[in-house]
Amino acid sequence: MRQFLLLVAALAAAAPPETGVVARSDGAAFHRNTIPQVARLSDGRLLCVFGVYAKDSTDGRIMGSFSTDGGRTWSAPRLLIDEPGMNDGDPNILVDGDQVFVYATRVKIPNTIDKAWTFMVHSRDSGATWSRPQEIFIPRQYTPGKQHNAIKLSDGTYAMGISWDLWAEKGMAARTEGEMVLSSGLLKSRDGIKWTLHGNLTAFIEKETPGATNGLAEPSIVELAPGELLVILRSGGSRHWESRSTDYGATWSEPKPSALIGHNTPTALWRLEEAPGEIVAVWNNSPINRFPLTAALSADGGRTFTRPKILANPIGYQVSYPGLTQASDRTIVAVWQQALPDGGRDIRWARFTREWLLAPGE
Repeated sequence: MRQFLLLVAALAAAAPPETGVVARSDGAAFHRNTIPQVARLSDGRLLCVFGVYAKDSTDGRIMGSFSTDGGRTWSAPRLLIDEPGMNDGDPNILVDGDQVFVYATRVKIPNTIDKAWTFMVHSRDSGATWSRPQEIFIPRQYTPGKQHNAIKLSDGTYAMGISWDLWAEKGMAARTEGEMVLSSGLLKSRDGIKWTLHGNLTAFIEKETPGATNGLAEPSIVELAPGELLVILRSGGSRHWESRSTDYGATWSEPKPSALIGHNTPTALWRLEEAPGEIVAVWNNSPINRFPLTAALSADGGRTFTRPKILANPIGYQVSYPGLTQASDRTIVAVWQQALPDGGRDIRWARFTREWLLAPGE
């Protein structure tokens, strides 16, 4: 009987993902729900933050939803950051005990790709109350690409990836995203407010599509061991690129192609709590498209990964910008934006396990 129960438990752990919706497109005030991130708070709840656009609007605002059941159901979104007449988007999260920071990028309307600002709200009680938005200084002009959550490193410092456009640094503005030339680095902080910039990671790569960005952007970070960091970067080619640090992000190796196929989209990374030597990646496993959205596991610091498992694959519609965390029961929870035929976007979620990633089959 004991062996039978163990078999049943193993089969349940390897079952396909549960899936659902955090925020559904309504064709009105919540028409386009974009670029989410998710984190577990000190009380076990999950927080998902995302950008929201009303139909036919480019005036974005940052919303947050909470889950008390490990990501299966979500509260009505609440407003966190908004400046009327400016576009607030690309949020991410930093959690340290009861402290929660939510950061967002602000640009002009229309976006002239010459200046961006970072704003932050702060909670000291796990998201029950929030400060007013305040500007966070970053020593670069146009700074997209901090969509991955910030993390607390083993030495107690905070780390957050960032990208910047090299044309804007020269006082010029790219006309389109495809003209941008991006470099990336790591922001470090001890208080979540004052940040210093380390690294200058870029490469000249033949683009697969004309609208793709040049250089390396939207870094995703994970600490593999004390002081040993891996960053995975978006490129306009057919692979993601990577760089590594052995000194808590102060210096970085020369970027090179990573083990992950992907084009013009970011990766989400997470180090498993029950297996600290293993990391999970969620990304678009395609050399040219933003679908399918897949997940895989690495046991060697991101040098190789298991066979990708599909989380979502609506052919012809992007499923991109994933975020990752683990619920209190160690179930892995991913969120992403999913484009719809009418131009709207949902924020969707999946719950899955390490055992599912390791199981044979699709």
